[in-house]
Amino acid sequence: MKKKDSSKKNSNTLPGLELAIEMTAQRDHMSLTELFLGQLHMVPTMIAARVFEVHCADGRKDYTGIPMDKLIVRELMNDMEKPRPFSDFAGLNNCIQGSFSSHGALKPYQQIMLPIPGANGQMRVLLLEAELIDPDYWRIINGLLAVYSNLLLTLDEKERDKLTGLLNRQTFDDKLTKIISYYRSQAHREGRGKGSSWLAVLDIDYFKKINDEYGHLICDEVLLVFARLMEKNFRSTDLLFRYGGEEFVVILNCCTKEGVVNALERFRHVIEGNSFPQIDQLTVSAGYVCLQDCMLPSTLIEQADQALYYAKDHGRNQVVSYETMRKQVDAPIAVEDGDIELF
Repeated sequence: MKKKDSSKKNSNTLPGLELAIEMTAQRDHMSLTELFLGQLHMVPTMIAARVFEVHCADGRKDYTGIPMDKLIVRELMNDMEKPRPFSDFAGLNNCIQGSFSSHGALKPYQQIMLPIPGANGQMRVLLLEAELIDPDYWRIINGLLAVYSNLLLTLDEKERDKLTGLLNRQTFDDKLTKIISYYRSQAHREGRGKGSSWLAVLDIDYFKKINDEYGHLICDEVLLVFARLMEKNFRSTDLLFRYGGEEFVVILNCCTKEGVVNALERFRHVIEGNSFPQIDQLTVSAGYVCLQDCMLPSTLIEQADQALYYAKDHGRNQVVSYETMRKQVDAPIAVEDGDIELF
């Protein structure tokens, strides 16, 4: 849409079709969001535009009936930021309370919060802070928001495993690389701090036997229930992946070692006490490692896998850290073929 005075060309005029083409060319949430916010900041009276992820403070995924003061937020795609209450963000808090700030003596100042739907129950909001916006620009903003929302949904679905709805293997590789890069960039300034990031690999015990006895359909049902229990019992900000087959991965950011152990042990007990389709009881084994910025992603995965194999080799249905495993094992233990079934 052009400005009212079409005789004057301005390089800052919001593009139409060209912008839509550029937006559809983006292949990840970050680049799409940066482009979207950059265009919003070109509105003459715009002061700030930000996109936030919304989470339930108690970790639930269902937002129905949840009061606003029980929700926590963080900037979109900033997995390393610990979510904070709405009240920590003045603009969001003002929108919730229905109050507005003033900017200068003569110019009204607006703070507007617009919902952005997401796949798999995700909730996001766009916060605009601006002086009074011309109606023509409002139409442009609403059009941009509609295109942005649709593209976000497409990217959300691309990131997900088709069966379980959890994040997929490709997304895991991308997230892990970005988290390690984050720590490398922060190491020389802040150090690791109290909260670290942790990688845990979870594997359903005796899954091959279940598949042989009950078949693929029942196994798919088991995987679906397992995934829903992961979503219900881990924090809404934890990153949950289906890594492949019956193997799952959790990345816990901004967490202490005690918090990681408690979370994994709690989930292990949940699985042990849950009834699955056609199966009375299942158990799960897990191996975990602290993410180190000096290591390659493949090394971290290998260490978590080694801890998982150790848990399998020593009775299953347990949680083992790579650090603990290294202290308990001076040398690799030789296991003859047929002595134990790891999976």
